[in-house]
Amino acid sequence: MSGKIVGLLANDSKPAALEAAVGLAKVLTQRGVAVRMPPDYTDDEIAKSDFVVVFGGDGTVLSAARLVAAHGTPLLAIHLGRFGFVTEAAPENLDAAVTAALQGHCEVHERMLLAGALYRGDNPLPETHLLAMNDVVVASGAVRMVHVHTRVGEHAIATYAADGVIVSSPTGSTGYSLSAGGPLVHPDVRTLMITPIAPHTLSARTLLVPDTETIYLTIEAQTRDAVAVTADGQTGLSLSPGDTVAVSRAPYNVRLLVAGGPNFYQKIRSRWHYAERLSG
Repeated sequence: MSGKIVGLLANDSKPAALEAAVGLAKVLTQRGVAVRMPPDYTDDEIAKSDFVVVFGGDGTVLSAARLVAAHGTPLLAIHLGRFGFVTEAAPENLDAAVTAALQGHCEVHERMLLAGALYRGDNPLPETHLLAMNDVVVASGAVRMVHVHTRVGEHAIATYAADGVIVSSPTGSTGYSLSAGGPLVHPDVRTLMITPIAPHTLSARTLLVPDTETIYLTIEAQTRDAVAVTADGQTGLSLSPGDTVAVSRAPYNVRLLVAGGPNFYQKIRSRWHYAERLSG
């Protein structure tokens, strides 16, 4: 296994995550594997490892995915959060999962990313590109109604009077979109989802469109409160009336290493208790 380079990323707000990362670093070094982790290496250096092990919950994985995706570097996600829909292996299976990854015995699952770009009128704004694994959201920071004109390609869909609009990937169907009433979608389904947040109507439902489309969200002039666009709830930009956010499938995917952990169907049953009857 010598010659391999493994990156390690951990949620630094979780002592258990940091402890697990430091422990794995010692084990890998003893086995002749080069380790890259903060603060000794930059994000870019870590992203260019053979694969990256991530310790934390889904939020940590989402952040790591944006870091490594453009390099094509696979992620092995260790479940240390609450729900862990994106994470793969439990801490007690860490050694077996990392050994399988080092030996090339893991399956690689591709997950789509969303790309967001901001336009002011017809002009793209520089340095405003967003990348998301779960969702791109346009919403009021004051939890007040915004008016968002939404179209798919050249086709107008609706002007939502709502708290905001979520554009989600299939991976993100278990995140904010689900909380807003969206469907559960298998991550291999090739679609983008448009879900209004608390719409002021009884007829607005999630709309699924092909992942070859571009979705345009324009802030209407009657919107008075502050509005922002966020990617995975972690990075964001302020918007003004007339601004448009264009959301499409990114040109590259996130590559997740699978080492025998639970699949999508097992996760929705064990972590969401899907369709279980209440007893009593």
